[in-house]
Amino acid sequence: MEAEREAARLAALYATAVLDTPPEADFDDIALLASDICGTPVGMVSLVDGDRQWAKAGAGWDGSPQTPRELSFCARAIEHAGIFEIGDTVADPQYADNPLVTGEGVRFYAGAPLVLQDRDGAADGPGLPIGTVCVLDREPRHLSEQQRRALLSLARHAAAHLELRRYARDVTTAADRLRELERMKDSFLASVGHELRTPLSSIRGYLELLLDGDDMSPDTARQFLCVMQRNADRLLRLVEDLLLVSSLQQRDGLALDLRTVDLAEVARATSAESRPLAAFQQIAIVERLETAAPVCADAHRLGQALSRLLFNALKFTPAGGTVTVGVTAEPLPTLTVTDTGVGIPAADLPFVFDRFHRSSTADELSTQGSGVGLTIVKAIVDAHGGTIAVASSTGPDSGTVVNVTLKAAAEDCA
Repeated sequence: MEAEREAARLAALYATAVLDTPPEADFDDIALLASDICGTPVGMVSLVDGDRQWAKAGAGWDGSPQTPRELSFCARAIEHAGIFEIGDTVADPQYADNPLVTGEGVRFYAGAPLVLQDRDGAADGPGLPIGTVCVLDREPRHLSEQQRRALLSLARHAAAHLELRRYARDVTTAADRLRELERMKDSFLASVGHELRTPLSSIRGYLELLLDGDDMSPDTARQFLCVMQRNADRLLRLVEDLLLVSSLQQRDGLALDLRTVDLAEVARATSAESRPLAAFQQIAIVERLETAAPVCADAHRLGQALSRLLFNALKFTPAGGTVTVGVTAEPLPTLTVTDTGVGIPAADLPFVFDRFHRSSTADELSTQGSGVGLTIVKAIVDAHGGTIAVASSTGPDSGTVVNVTLKAAAEDCA
């Protein structure tokens, strides 16, 4: 079975969540009916895993519930569209030395495949066989046409049970995801409200002080204006993030103005824009940008992505820390942002690119942010056909490393 189809088959099997579960009357009844109808001492409902065959139900079977896949008759049966039958295993050179034959005394086998819908394939495709309804005997024999039809019918019945299991699990997962999205939306709205009110309140307060401060010194007025500027920049970043998130949901996606640009120059310019905030927070920004790295990209969008990466690094790095921005050209143009911050908990790492997700560290530290920064960064990187990876730890040598890899500039880039 080809690798892609086998992967889809196993995914369908695992989606039923039935492997290694206790006996159930529905499947026990199917196995017993198969045995009775076919006149065999053994009837089974079997599932074929990646490296084994496991019996969900086994009427009349006292042996082990699982068999290595390479020895399993069912593993061969799922390769056939209809009934797979071995009339006399001893007379068949392919199976004569099989331990099920020599040890368990199995002389007859017939199995009908359990076929689930291939949700990623054609609606009228062959489906995904995940196991069988099968019968065994210790005497050679052959099934009648009526018995073959009945066995196929029982297999369809068992497959319907498993399809319902898969559907119910999908519905449960979707419901859980919807609840999580609703929670994240509420958290996002509360966060955005806070993010808007805080800088606006600060700006308004300092404006009132400036308007009332007739005897205020120029140095004090300048300090107030600097605080107001930082808060205005914070508001601008939030508005830009919200507009970008909105544009990501549009049908045409993110618009890019592709040109040949030097990734190192984009990094240098963005680092310069971040230095005032870094200086205010007493954090050093170190550049390692000696190598030119031409890429076919939208310089403005890349700047937006890097700006958010630097802002995140500065948010979670304490005073006295360092944020390093590096660019390498080989084997592919790569931008690296490394910080000596508090790090990201392992439980949060799989979700850092999810929209509205805020790490537990951000909540504990009451750090500003709406939870869309890394979502935007990934969308920009994806639009360029690049990749982004985040590694982090929260131990004694905590910190975060973000690598963004892009395609080298092609000759046909504008």
